Amino acid sequence: MDKLDVYALLDELQEEIEMSPTKGFSKSKMVDAKIVMEIIDDIRRALKDELEFSKRVLKDKEQIIKAAQAQADEIKKQSTVEVEEMIKESVVAKAAHEQAEQIVEKAKVKAAAIRKSAVDYAEEVFDDLEDYYKENIDLIHENKARLHGKGSSAAPQRIEEDDATK
Repeated sequence: MDKLDVYALLDELQEEIEMSPTKGFSKSKMVDAKIVMEIIDDIRRALKDELEFSKRVLKDKEQIIKAAQAQADEIKKQSTVEVEEMIKESVVAKAAHEQAEQIVEKAKVKAAAIRKSAVDYAEEVFDDLEDYYKENIDLIHENKARLHGKGSSAAPQRIEEDDATK
């Protein structure tokens, strides 16, 4: 398995539980602890990979914001230089001053838009990652609880229904 897929591993864990034999006439399952532990270890590795990925995304977000800020600063600097040259060379100082203010304002607007775009993108990525991890952690807790017989009353009914269809 090149990349560990948490959902595939959870499916594998569920299948292991569902395919495990029952104890006598009870609905209790006898699972192979070694197999279950291996799957849980694989899930941990997969989640670790996902966490490392999210850290890279965070780092990328910070780099994007820094690059946007550097670009904005450069635009402001270039605008200031252009304005100073225009004032020196222009016979109509007032027109040059007004044009310079427009350039600086455009640069500020553009810099703010770039910065906002980067922050919005990073927030969206983190919201998606947060939802993804919450969903997986909830699923893991639910499956762990089922393993220990602490699940909701709906879970055993579903397993019983599955047993009845076999």
